[in-house]
Amino acid sequence: MRVLFPLIGLIILAMPVVGHELAVYTVVVNSSGPQPADIPNGSLIEGDAAWFWMKDSTENATLEVELAKDGNTHRSSTLFYECELDDNGSKVNDECENRYDFYFNQSYAVGSWNIVFYKYLEGELSETINGSVIIGEDVHITDRQESDSMTVKDIALITAILSLVIMAFLVTQILDSGDEEE
Repeated sequence: MRVLFPLIGLIILAMPVVGHELAVYTVVVNSSGPQPADIPNGSLIEGDAAWFWMKDSTENATLEVELAKDGNTHRSSTLFYECELDDNGSKVNDECENRYDFYFNQSYAVGSWNIVFYKYLEGELSETINGSVIIGEDVHITDRQESDSMTVKDIALITAILSLVIMAFLVTQILDSGDEEE
């Protein structure tokens, strides 16, 4: 019995975990506006990110991006088309940004988000464009849940677990019989 519990613990730790690979969706904002303003449904789920790039080369144009859902509002710093670099390729002004990264990893991320793009020319608001994105729930699905039929992988996994349980049982029986003989 002393061996059975550690073996069961090893079996549980060895079980495969299925998650999703984190995704990044890129929105490019150029002189025509955001491309796309509305991120397609099903593109992002909890934990994923959206990157908003300022690529409008209009002279003295800047951009701010605001995301809002149920009273929770997140706003970017002012984004510029390009930032001045020194001879080493490092930014002269560390606060100069041309990309805003937003990660939908908050506990309230699931649902419909409003996106507002504020374009400024010479420091004055010149254009406001609205967009949206629906963030899906991150549901961990195993292969068995995706299809009703058993796959070779499922059969191999069941066989491996069953073999480990039988082996643990036999080991405990051998150890118990050894204790009785002494």
